[in-house]
Amino acid sequence: MKKLFSMYKSYMFRPILYKTITRASVIAVLCLLWEQFLSDGHFSLWQAPGFFCGALMLGWAWMDYLQLDGIRLPFFPDRFKAEGEKKKRHATRSIVDYADEKIVSFEELEPLERVFCSMISCLILGLPLVAAGLLL
Repeated sequence: MKKLFSMYKSYMFRPILYKTITRASVIAVLCLLWEQFLSDGHFSLWQAPGFFCGALMLGWAWMDYLQLDGIRLPFFPDRFKAEGEKKKRHATRSIVDYADEKIVSFEELEPLERVFCSMISCLILGLPLVAAGLLL
């Protein structure tokens, strides 16, 4: 298993950020729905639903870590089968910023880089939610 810090490249920041924001919005909706429909008033928003969603994210991060380590789980889709296939290109070119730096989307990453970005995104969300659920 490679060192995790050596896997990070600077172009992965944007896909990690986008994954984190998307998952945070889904978690926020799930927590609010839990508070509205399942809460009986004993626990705050951070205790029960926050802890549950954080534990779910940490479990997802663990599964991604196992995939990075080479373990293939039967209930996960095999992301590495299509490694030899050509990547799909969009009909339009991606927008480049003022420094002529190519913006890399999540789909353009290698399969291992995708799993790494997913794992980091889950850790960014899972750790604070579990800590808030335990401490508050």
